[in-house]
Amino acid sequence: MYRLHVAVDGTGAQADAGELLALGVEALHGRYRSRALSVVELVDAVAARIERAQPLLNAFTTLSLDRARDEAVLADRRFAAGDERPLEGIPIGIKDLIDTEGVRTTYGSSIFDGHMPPADAEPVRRAREAGAIVVGKTGTHEFAWGITCENPHHGACRNPWDAERITGGSSGGSAAALAAGLVALAIGSDTGGSIRIPAAFCGVTGLKPTYARVSAAGTFPLAPSLDHVGPMAQRPREAWQLCAVLAGDDSARRARGGNAAPRDRGLGGLRIGVSGALVGDAPSDEVETALAGVVSVARELGAQVVDVELAAADLVEPTFATTQRAEALEVHRRLGLFPERAAEYGADVRARLEQAAEIGLADYLAAATDRARIDAAFAATFGEADVLVTPVSPVSPVRIGRPTSMLHGAEVDFRKLVIPATSPQNLAGLPACTLRAGFDSQGMPIGVQLTAPRGHDARVVAVADVLYEATPAIQIARPELPV
Repeated sequence: MYRLHVAVDGTGAQADAGELLALGVEALHGRYRSRALSVVELVDAVAARIERAQPLLNAFTTLSLDRARDEAVLADRRFAAGDERPLEGIPIGIKDLIDTEGVRTTYGSSIFDGHMPPADAEPVRRAREAGAIVVGKTGTHEFAWGITCENPHHGACRNPWDAERITGGSSGGSAAALAAGLVALAIGSDTGGSIRIPAAFCGVTGLKPTYARVSAAGTFPLAPSLDHVGPMAQRPREAWQLCAVLAGDDSARRARGGNAAPRDRGLGGLRIGVSGALVGDAPSDEVETALAGVVSVARELGAQVVDVELAAADLVEPTFATTQRAEALEVHRRLGLFPERAAEYGADVRARLEQAAEIGLADYLAAATDRARIDAAFAATFGEADVLVTPVSPVSPVRIGRPTSMLHGAEVDFRKLVIPATSPQNLAGLPACTLRAGFDSQGMPIGVQLTAPRGHDARVVAVADVLYEATPAIQIARPELPV
């Protein structure tokens, strides 16, 4: 059992973990160095906040708070010696799809309920080596195959802005923990939007890096050619700092913070391509208004705004569905999970695997050809724009248990509405960063995503950072939790 200690601030009052974590990595490091706050105090405050929030949000599947406090003691010693690392003493959540040595990792499935990995996944190893402190495993959709984070084995993750609504998935626990002030950073994975969707629905930043920039070793695969591991944070700047660590960038090893892809406060000379829907349905009026607000700010900061289209848009949905299903089925067959243990799967994931069995080799090869056409279409689009700005979802997050959403007067399957907005970037392996753009009439966050060509991760985060800093009234708001 975790040994709970009372954390205090400089005045002797009990510290609030949410307020402390909202300060960000650099501000926390400043407090650690000045001895205004110890890492042990912060971890204690985080533990107390998790204890209160977990029954409401179900953001975690497993906690490792005893180990976290032991590591906090060592982190305080490093700060005292002036030997701190880039993420020293920063609490982090790890998606329960990603292996953590000696900490239960279920992949969101009852099949792996008692699974204790013998080693950290490569991204976790790098985060730990940079000084990050893992406080727990965050909830995920079963085997990461879903965009709601309603898990039949562990329960639904709940949105901190409205606990009756979904977080989005499949990295929903990571997004909820960030938004609720339970961690400062988190690691997720994204196969068709699974970092960006929950980041948008919970009002935080999520970065899907260029394909393979961050190693997926030690992460349970969904569809290997589409899977991306990436950072989630309160701010674009901190997402970039974590990304540099996860990718093993030399700058991350040398620096004590500040790996933030800086850009001046303007966007002069930048061509921003705008589309209400690169693929799929036009967004709701509220999402369209939030998107227009971001575009207006970008224009005021000197960007040239151009309307763009994706020439191969009609190919995206069938290409993604065929690719994801075929690769996922191969993974589960190869591991002896499906159909051998089909009865142990949740109904939605089992149904998708059954549908995947209908896909043949010819179908997969045809999808690969269409995928090349989508790559070429993106290349043409990036001939007109340096960064694209599009919605993450055409609608707001639905209530838990509701599979449909209303859009333009029609009731539509929620998954079919959202996936077309986020899957194109996975097919092309492009970097994309989520940014809070506003709120709907119910007070739920609305997110947009910025997309850049392959390898231009720094560009997409730098632009997101400029827009974040230019809209403090939108970005500074935090959910009020009854905890």
